[in-house]
Amino acid sequence: MNRIYILLIGFSLTCFTSCNYLDVKPVGQVIPESVTEYRAMMVSAYDLFPQYKHLLSVRSDEAFPYGSSSAFNDYISVASWDESNPGTYTMAYPWLMMYKVIFYANSVIADVMGAEVDTHEDTREQLKAEALLLRAYAHFELVNLYAKPYAANTAATDRGVPISVKIDIEQNHKPESIEEVYGQILADIKEGEELMQIEEQPANLRYRFSKKSAKALEARVRLYRSEWELALKAAEELLPCTLANLNDPATISPYYYNSQEAVLSLELTTHTDFAVKKIFMLPGMMDKYNKTEDLRVARYFTISGKDYCPNKGNKKTMKMTFRHSEFYLIAAEAAAHIDGKAEVAKKYLKQLIENRLTPVYYTQKAAEIEGMNRQELINEIADERAREFALEGHRWYDLRRTTRPEIVKVYKGQDQVEKKAVLKQDDPRYTIRFPKEATDNNINLKN
Repeated sequence: MNRIYILLIGFSLTCFTSCNYLDVKPVGQVIPESVTEYRAMMVSAYDLFPQYKHLLSVRSDEAFPYGSSSAFNDYISVASWDESNPGTYTMAYPWLMMYKVIFYANSVIADVMGAEVDTHEDTREQLKAEALLLRAYAHFELVNLYAKPYAANTAATDRGVPISVKIDIEQNHKPESIEEVYGQILADIKEGEELMQIEEQPANLRYRFSKKSAKALEARVRLYRSEWELALKAAEELLPCTLANLNDPATISPYYYNSQEAVLSLELTTHTDFAVKKIFMLPGMMDKYNKTEDLRVARYFTISGKDYCPNKGNKKTMKMTFRHSEFYLIAAEAAAHIDGKAEVAKKYLKQLIENRLTPVYYTQKAAEIEGMNRQELINEIADERAREFALEGHRWYDLRRTTRPEIVKVYKGQDQVEKKAVLKQDDPRYTIRFPKEATDNNINLKN
């Protein structure tokens, strides 16, 4: 059994910031030997998964910090895409922590199949499957944060991120191509799906991967690769599924971990700053909603003066990574891009919004959808994704992988002087640069 497991009690990890993979300094030593000990390692890996999607909401066209709030200095560099001059208090996108999660996953993958079976409540196969899927999801997030959007004609040469699939302190890590990163992601998903034992996790364990969330990850990956037929196929394997009908006041909002829509509830997508009205929703985002007839508005936001502020994702019970509505929207978007599948796309889109809008407004909206041509339908699905997934981290990725439009933000800072930040069409800043912690000591990661 691999004896590098000196990590459960404590270590210092400089993963991917120097020429060596790891600099592990033991505080105490725990060497997993049994299934229950490997489960403890996986629980640690899940617990370490970084919580950063709120930064993507501020980076996109969704939300912005109040100039008068104490959070302004934390977020303004992110909100204005000012990578050249980040403030002292600027919050950072994840790098070290993400590779730390991958390190844990690699540790489980390497040796769990030789573990002593000391429980009937867990299996070696289940643990390895979860580790493979967590590793796949971590690489997927990294390549969408720090690499260009996937483009089939250039992915083989476009720079991606380092791939980590084994523990080897002599590795000299460098970024692989985007195609190679996605190839590893898909390989891990395939192997994880084959090993997975549990169809769907109960609410209290929904931070763990299952067969259902494995298929959800595959569907999302296929969508991001514009593999429309494969994305539609994966999504339809999950459909039909229950949607929370917001016309029923007693229905649990779909962003709670115990919602009937929840599939994987790993991530807290906002921050305490979002809960205390230090962040407001940008007007352009709110203009996408019918504020009186779209039932999400009252559930997703609160009103503060003339502004809408987040009311979603800022409590520990509001965790979301995959939920049922995404399957309908993946299927709709994929079908809309396939010749002859427009009616399929419209069907799935209407099935979702019927559960999100008042009946009268749904009737009106459904008629509008029926009259749309392909491009209008694609645009409507994009807007529906913005409405449905507000503050969940999807919007920035959706802008990147589709049209990369110009975004203009006019705001007042702490000095109350009006300023303007512009992200141009196809701006290079649609790809986040490798963080300083990664590049300082590793020439292979220099931008």
